[in-house]
Amino acid sequence: MKNLSKAYYKDYFSDTAFRLQKGEIKADSTNIQDRNKQLLASANGDYLKAAQEIYLSNHLPVKNYFSLEVCYPGLVTGVGISHEAKVEGEFKLGLHLDYTTGLPVIYGSSVKGVLRSAFQEDDLLDILPILVPKLKNELESIQRKMQAKSLKAWADAIFGDDDDRDSRSPYERDIFFDAIVVDTNSRNRFLAADSITPHGSNPLKNPVPLTFVRIASGCKIEFRFKLTESGPLTAKEKETLFKAILIAFGIGAKTNVGYGRLKAASPQKKV
Repeated sequence: MKNLSKAYYKDYFSDTAFRLQKGEIKADSTNIQDRNKQLLASANGDYLKAAQEIYLSNHLPVKNYFSLEVCYPGLVTGVGISHEAKVEGEFKLGLHLDYTTGLPVIYGSSVKGVLRSAFQEDDLLDILPILVPKLKNELESIQRKMQAKSLKAWADAIFGDDDDRDSRSPYERDIFFDAIVVDTNSRNRFLAADSITPHGSNPLKNPVPLTFVRIASGCKIEFRFKLTESGPLTAKEKETLFKAILIAFGIGAKTNVGYGRLKAASPQKKV
């Protein structure tokens, strides 16, 4: 099994030739399109199965987890990581890939950040049952328990104070693990290519497409936690609350244009 992280961040540009032309660095690659095809073809069910075995051998099992399915057009994570040599046809944007297994991951800190930011919505507990009707009964029960305190107080109790000074014992805190892909889509793939065409400040200017890699729609992602009780809220109720928030608000980059949307998925074999 060839590690996708190594393939994307090291081998991808191994044959790129750099030259200086008129004071600018130019880059040429003879087989960048082949590299693109090979990378996407490698992200299949066989790779996922082998990577999961490695993941299981290096991580302890967790009690709190759930799987969600990625909606069209997919999920984008890691775009801030540098991955560009100015080669025509290259994948321009970065992608979060686990160093050991090569699996796409959503960092636990990102999961925690999305969940905490939802608590800034004053009407969070009112809109969640509307946005996630399949969990309406459970969410209304949770809402009744949470009415005694403000959302700000609940955010501090669950995620820690704003200044990150948390006096609680580590055994009393929630832990947010990296979320990973656990199932491929109907085409037996978990990565796909996509393009965006930024116009910049001039809407009439002919845009230059930027090609990048996304987690393919139809894949299933497992969100993993170690949850504790927070006052009257049980660990299971917090798991339901987190699941509803992720379905309602999505996760990752470019959510304002439809990426990162999630929906409930059939139960998966736990990773």
